[in-house]
Amino acid sequence: MSTENNDPSAGIRELIEKVNSLELRLGKVEEKIEVSVQGLASVQRNRYQPEQADNSSDEELIMDKSLIESNIFEYGLAWFGSLVLLFGIAFLSNFARNYLNGPLASLVGYGAVAGIFFLAWNLRNSFTHLSFMLNLSAHLLVYYITLRLFFFIDHPVIPVREVVLFLLITVICIQYFFAIRQNSELLAVIAMLLTLATALFADVTWVYLPLIILSALLSVFLFIRFGWWKLMIVSLIFSYISQAIWLLDNPVMGNPIGIFATHPFNLLSLFVIGTVFSVIPMIRQDGKFPNGIYPATIVVNGMLFSFVLLVTVISYYSGGYVWIFSLIAALCLVYSIFLKYRTGRVFDPAFFAIYSFMALSFAVYGYSKLPDALWLLSLQSLLVVSWALWFRSKIILVMNTFLFTGILAFYMAFYPPVDKVNFAFVITAFISARIINWKKERLTLKTEMLRNTYLILLFFNMLFALYHAVPKQYVTLSWTGAAVFYFTMSLILKNIKYRWMAIATVLFTGFYLFFVDLSHLETGYRVLAFLFLAVISLGASLYFTKKVRKKLQADAEQQT
Repeated sequence: MSTENNDPSAGIRELIEKVNSLELRLGKVEEKIEVSVQGLASVQRNRYQPEQADNSSDEELIMDKSLIESNIFEYGLAWFGSLVLLFGIAFLSNFARNYLNGPLASLVGYGAVAGIFFLAWNLRNSFTHLSFMLNLSAHLLVYYITLRLFFFIDHPVIPVREVVLFLLITVICIQYFFAIRQNSELLAVIAMLLTLATALFADVTWVYLPLIILSALLSVFLFIRFGWWKLMIVSLIFSYISQAIWLLDNPVMGNPIGIFATHPFNLLSLFVIGTVFSVIPMIRQDGKFPNGIYPATIVVNGMLFSFVLLVTVISYYSGGYVWIFSLIAALCLVYSIFLKYRTGRVFDPAFFAIYSFMALSFAVYGYSKLPDALWLLSLQSLLVVSWALWFRSKIILVMNTFLFTGILAFYMAFYPPVDKVNFAFVITAFISARIINWKKERLTLKTEMLRNTYLILLFFNMLFALYHAVPKQYVTLSWTGAAVFYFTMSLILKNIKYRWMAIATVLFTGFYLFFVDLSHLETGYRVLAFLFLAVISLGASLYFTKKVRKKLQADAEQQT
């Protein structure tokens, strides 16, 4: 045997190598087992995860269905049941009148209402919404039963109208008290509507008009105190509707529809209502209501006030309404100044300023009539532009542009030309364009649209005014003079727009000269017109050609 086979250390080394090899193989086997276990776990997760998602979605669906059912049973059926109960008690009261005398039948009705109040009080903690709806129905039934003590029955229980009106007003005051105590805007809205209904049922001036004013005052007070803007908006709309119904002789009480005889307090109540709702812009928001309530109230109040005022003026004051619109114009103008310094909003003072100038337009029309009033209206446009400059209001300027254009179009479409009116529009358009260009930074105007509108109106109205102002043989000469004016303005103001207006005027003049003047002008006037137009055209051409060349030479010298 060799020494290698007899060496005991060689056997030990071989044994150690086999052990290391075995450990290496065991490590690889463990790694493979771990990977397999992880893969199996991921498969199990993927297998069961959709089922869990489906289960969660099913649970959400079940919860949504249960929530819908809960809303239907708790709120929907409460509303429906209260409405049915309301009519049921009303029919019970009427049924009792057929078999019992008037006072006893009314007591039966009041007893049923007391039972509803008692039931609502017992349910106030466990069934809050149902208790609220029962309370609401009970308040309406109290008013209905009290109303039937005198109104809409053949044999009144209480034959004195004033006593029943006092009881109705007492019921409404109690409703307002509970509305404030329970912080319920809905109950306050119902109380307000019942106040206006009581005014209609009373059908006498000394009750009707004060109740409308009182309703408006209460709604504004509650708006200030609690921020109940929905109540205020509803009161705003229905106050003017009630005023209009009164003007139609209150057909709700069976009177034939027509214009009611004039009453000294009719116009006064309308002014008071308009004034009450005009104080809304002065009320601080303090997070109680949305910011949009300010413009919404102002616009709705203005529209409804204008409609009822128009009906009133046409019906009663068609012979003398200048003082009415003059008063409105003065009040709104002063109020717009007050709002400008009192509030930081832009729309509020701008609206009252615009409304003031519209009222002033009606006053001017009533004072001078058409078409003579048109030259005053056109000059009034300059006052509006100046006011827009002071207020820094683009709204006033835009509205004035529309009104000015509309008045001009109305005049040209329906009235014969009047020189005084024609040149008033020319002067107004020219000055307005200059003011807008001069103070466009103050008005923060980013486009030239408004100024271009006035320049276009100036261009066409200048031709129109000169055509009707001068004899026919001098039309060409007058239009050429207008072109000279535009050329001069372009030089003084260094404004290319007046240059284009001059060129357009020359083209119009040439067209008129060749196609109109040649057919009827005498030779002397014809020669004069041709020479004058030729001199102006050639002179302008030479001047501006020389000017352009100088500019090009100066630019070339700067580049070199």
